[in-house]
Amino acid sequence: MTGRQDNWGDVVEDAGDPWISLDDLPSPAAPIGTGPPASEAQPPSRPTAWTLLGEEVFDVEPEPVGRYRRVQQLGILGGKGVGKSYLFQAMVYRTQHAQRAGALSYFLDNAGIELVKTANPEERARTVNLQRFNAEYESWTRLPTTLAAHQPWYRLTLPYRIGLLGRSRAALEVEFFDGSGEQFFEAQDPRQRGLWAQAYREARVLAFCLPLWAAFPAADLSTAARRERDEIIASFHDVVQNYKDMRRHLKLKAPVRTILALTMADDRRCALTALRDTWIAGYLQRPEAFLAQTRTGRGVARYLANARRVSRSLLDAFAAARSPGIAGIPNLLRFGADRPWLIPVSAIHGDALDALERAYPNPDDRPARLPPVPVHVELPLLVALCEHGNALM
Repeated sequence: MTGRQDNWGDVVEDAGDPWISLDDLPSPAAPIGTGPPASEAQPPSRPTAWTLLGEEVFDVEPEPVGRYRRVQQLGILGGKGVGKSYLFQAMVYRTQHAQRAGALSYFLDNAGIELVKTANPEERARTVNLQRFNAEYESWTRLPTTLAAHQPWYRLTLPYRIGLLGRSRAALEVEFFDGSGEQFFEAQDPRQRGLWAQAYREARVLAFCLPLWAAFPAADLSTAARRERDEIIASFHDVVQNYKDMRRHLKLKAPVRTILALTMADDRRCALTALRDTWIAGYLQRPEAFLAQTRTGRGVARYLANARRVSRSLLDAFAAARSPGIAGIPNLLRFGADRPWLIPVSAIHGDALDALERAYPNPDDRPARLPPVPVHVELPLLVALCEHGNALM
């Protein structure tokens, strides 16, 4: 696709650009020796998604138009080094198979789960092989820093059942623009504003990522960790301000429910040790039992009740913070809706990853081991479902 981007506006398409459409797909092969009807004009030959050499994916429409009655969009936002890429990767891993999705198993329709990706505003979205996408996560491979030259935009489509008997279908779309922190992808690079607005302007639920340890640091932080923490907090406020600027410039008035995804909740640099030991360590000790308990309607209700208690406890902790920049974070995230959900999550166990890298600097030398256990990464998705016409009903 070629086009231009208005300041904070949509990507404006070039009408002369020959996109591949469903009409371009070849018809079933005719028997040998037969030809097309004489009245059928022969179209000019040009490559299609089926004939391009070296391609392993097909062009698809990123919008599931007509497939689902209703669509809810959840966007993930965050600055540099806050774990947003890991969070999205863990969400994809958790939802690849509905029966392994914990509390989401009660709702998800396994047929139709899809991930699409586009590398830049000029490219069409393409389907992604979920098994390949999740392979690096399963092998404990650390994600590289996102570079300005490679900032992919992902959309994860999760179909789910709604209605009293679960016979109707809707979809949750998770939008994730994996932007470069150095470029402040959230808005400060004018070349990215059109894509960023296109990705998040329709989202009615947004998850803002902030490491739990950065909000509530332990007293014995090193000097380097304190500098890192200061940069993370400043970048978080940049993210929120840029989103406010986008809403103002696009004149967006629709209320948006927000989630503060407190990432890296297993990090020992956090002062909230009791929360870490119960909410995170308890899950890690018995992950299979936890997933099994949350697959029923009763389990989902109990899980949400516990999450509300954790969220209220964290609201009190923010309110008691001495720094106004920390204490005011929950109020910053109110965009015409109720107060945000505060959800501690752990996409990958940091201590285990660090120990593995120290013992085996070369990833090829590592012995086989169990995959990582993402902790509560399905909860933001569950909140988004419940925001959309009460998926529990």
